[in-house]
Amino acid sequence: MRGSGAAFALALAAFAIAPARAQDKIAARIEALEQRVGRLEALAARDENEAPELVTVRRWSETPTQNDLSKSYRITYTLKSHCAKPIKLIDGTLDFIGPDGQRLYTIPLTREAQLAAAGEATFTGSYFLNPMQPQDVKLGELPPSRITTRLHLRRIVFRDNTVLPLE
Repeated sequence: MRGSGAAFALALAAFAIAPARAQDKIAARIEALEQRVGRLEALAARDENEAPELVTVRRWSETPTQNDLSKSYRITYTLKSHCAKPIKLIDGTLDFIGPDGQRLYTIPLTREAQLAAAGEATFTGSYFLNPMQPQDVKLGELPPSRITTRLHLRRIVFRDNTVLPLE
């Protein structure tokens, strides 16, 4: 009887040790997860200026054009990719900012961008202006050196069809 009591106590101790080890493993995994979440939160909290830019505007120009019905700008802009993969599509806009910091005009980016990895490409489009909006007219009155651009990217689709949501 005594041997069976010792065997029972030994079996009971083995059953008690297994959950304790499992709890230690779970606690270690939770701690590692909390550290990873902390690092991700720190990355997300970084100032936008510290984050590397994926795509930048290298240069741009505008040419006023007029047809029988309306006036427009023919805007040419060059985008530079800082991505390791080639870009297939870009969803975003390009803001033109005057010297006073006010937005003068916003144009949608050419969606089918086709940018090589770490390459650049030039795009052109006609953007109609409203002569009743003073900021639309200002774009043609100010020299390009006094106008800055700001790129707003919502999503990038790479040539391998991976999608990078940015908003």
